[in-house]
Amino acid sequence: MRPIKENEFSYHKDSGTLSLLIAIIFIVAIETVVLHLLLVKWSSLSAWIFTFLSIYSGIQFFGFLKSMLKRPISIENDRLYLRYGIMKETTIDLKDIDSIEISSKDIALNKETRKLSFLGELESHNVIISLKKENTLTGLYGIKRGFKILALHIDDKVAFKNRIDNAL
Repeated sequence: MRPIKENEFSYHKDSGTLSLLIAIIFIVAIETVVLHLLLVKWSSLSAWIFTFLSIYSGIQFFGFLKSMLKRPISIENDRLYLRYGIMKETTIDLKDIDSIEISSKDIALNKETRKLSFLGELESHNVIISLKKENTLTGLYGIKRGFKILALHIDDKVAFKNRIDNAL
């Protein structure tokens, strides 16, 4: 993991996402071995195809896990760069921020309200950013979704809010 700079904020240390992804990788590994042994009795080719696909899936989860460590949230040049590994990202001009709230309250996800995490309800949030105008959240494979309210998890939420408030 690279060191976090003064204008950067991590989002993976307190959220439990890393633990969840490590557990998924572990489950995929166990499932691969067991299903390979079962499928090889039926068809050796099918067993090896499934094994290859499972190993590839595990590598993808590992790559996403590593990307979370390497791509922190940052504030630079009057812009807020929100990244969730390689899965989701957006850039917000600080002047477009209407309010920033430290809150874990339940929110209804809809066309205007999104979560930065691709895990949705599986991951909690502790910061809610409201914008003056709609912005675009880019997901995996370039899928774009509009939002005016974005919920996300920041490890040091107080310092994050203070940094945004000072920049405004």
